[in-house]
Amino acid sequence: MTDHTLDTPAVEAAVETTTTTPAIETSASATVIATANEPKVEELSKDEQKAKILKQVEFYFSDSNLPQDKFMSELIKKSAEGYVNISRIASFKRMRDYKDMELIVEALRESQELLEVNESGDKVRRKTPIVPGKDHFQRSIYAKGLGEETPSTQLELEQYFAGLGEVKQVRMRRNAETNEFKGSVFVEYATQEDANKIASSALQYKGKDLLVMSKAAYCEMKAKELGLDPNEIRTRSHNKGFSDKKRPREEEKPETVDDLKNKVIKLTGLASGENSGIKDLKESLKEHFRLGYVHWAKETNVIEVQIRSEDIDAPKAVADLQSKGFEFNGAKPEFSVASDEEVAAFFDEKKAWETQMASRDSNRGGRGGRRGGRGRGGRGGHDRKKIRTRDD
Repeated sequence: MTDHTLDTPAVEAAVETTTTTPAIETSASATVIATANEPKVEELSKDEQKAKILKQVEFYFSDSNLPQDKFMSELIKKSAEGYVNISRIASFKRMRDYKDMELIVEALRESQELLEVNESGDKVRRKTPIVPGKDHFQRSIYAKGLGEETPSTQLELEQYFAGLGEVKQVRMRRNAETNEFKGSVFVEYATQEDANKIASSALQYKGKDLLVMSKAAYCEMKAKELGLDPNEIRTRSHNKGFSDKKRPREEEKPETVDDLKNKVIKLTGLASGENSGIKDLKESLKEHFRLGYVHWAKETNVIEVQIRSEDIDAPKAVADLQSKGFEFNGAKPEFSVASDEEVAAFFDEKKAWETQMASRDSNRGGRGGRRGGRGRGGRGGHDRKKIRTRDD
């Protein structure tokens, strides 16, 4: 998948979100520990950089990834001709090391069958229709016992599982609330034969035994744990493996302004004319932490963002975004922690917006209680036109 949070089926959503990146082929055996000691981008030759760029972007547009990648699919649908801005793709986490846009364009033009770049060299699209694999569910395994996450964990896991068979993608499972790695993965293999063989093998990773099973067996186990009928499992694309039955929600404690203290950051320096890109901005920020309410006043260049990740506060989020050189639409905003006064005003804006949206939904015919939609707010009682978005 691209580098953002994935929508999950009913049962899996209760325990996880996932991130996915392309597998890296190696000849490692099942007991070899991958070290991920890859050279830095600046140490690679031009041809080596182009090969890595092309492999990464072709994965984003691949039959294996695209049918399950809601974010990429939405980017493609925005263009009648199916083009995506290359600058947008270059902002993805696994592409940020490549700063030379001309080199990226040159690499994508060398795609033999999958991709084509437009004449002006600023957009790319698939050449052929998607042909999704219908048996990806049967070709996938579940593995648990992979330890804590480090900066090289994703790459190490890709190398390890690729040493067992031809891998299509590796999905690190994460806690939906904290984004913390759960120590387990879903791995999609090229053939069902490889998946079945690996699912029945005794594997070790970094000297520790792994719990391994087919994805179907895992989903059946979770269905039973959550009181669902295992016969309702559907082996279809987009990981929608279960019916849409919902688990009962626990009663939520009303949010207070104290809950937002040290949980709101400010982004300054993005032009107000870019307000139409609020959804893309949120997707970019989701790579770093779980978002709550987002407030962008049209007449200013200040954006206020609520952090919902339990293990990340405002100072930590600011430090992380600064250290990683966060950019949006080619601009680098300034980051700061919202003051107590600003948090109080932010809280009032959020509650006013929620009240307005609840009232609007109720007037539309019984959808009261649904907290707002995305897009433009500020109508019906607010003096200033603003962009507000609900919690994710």
